[in-house]
Amino acid sequence: MTAILFEQPYRGDLWRLEVATHEGRTFGNWRKWYRDGDTLKPTRQGVTFPVERLDELQAALTDYLADPLAT
Repeated sequence: MTAILFEQPYRGDLWRLEVATHEGRTFGNWRKWYRDGDTLKPTRQGVTFPVERLDELQAALTDYLADPLAT
């Protein structure tokens, strides 16, 4: 199972935030993807983190958006 949460094109590549399950474990994944013909393929550039930390990421982003000058 993979759920794409956010995509951001940048300089011909695509950065994608997704939640994916691999070998029975679920992860958050923020990774750079590239086009190979008509197919998107992931690169090694990015970070994988436990999906349990998505709540903390959401809280950090919410705090930042509420007062971006505080950080």
